[in-house]
Amino acid sequence: MSSRGSDAIDGGTPDIEYITVEITENNVKILEGVSTKFHSLPDFANSPNSIYAKIKKDGKTLHEMRFYDEKGNPIIEIAYHPEPNINNGDRERNIVHFHLYNGLVRSKAYRMDQFPDVKEKYAKYLKEFNLYDKC
Repeated sequence: MSSRGSDAIDGGTPDIEYITVEITENNVKILEGVSTKFHSLPDFANSPNSIYAKIKKDGKTLHEMRFYDEKGNPIIEIAYHPEPNINNGDRERNIVHFHLYNGLVRSKAYRMDQFPDVKEKYAKYLKEFNLYDKC
């Protein structure tokens, strides 16, 4: 997997930047960066309709999960971490929220609890990571 301006964009061979450490019951691939410089998830998916996730350092809590379309482009990212812009400036408490994608442009954050249709669409994934009742 490669992202963020690797040589693959220019037709070169991509470096391995992420490894799959687990695949969940709902076919979510849990990824880890192979170095400390990879803090986010890949910009593109190698497989169509993929779902990639990153877990917090505790080894069980979701940090973020990104859904990709049939061409490997990101569609939506669901996250559980502090997001002060939508949580009254709180920089400590995790909040379930999401960002939509238009190409590689990520939207502002939206509180999941304010969008019940989005919550229900992704309910099985939120439940898998014990986040459904937190939004």
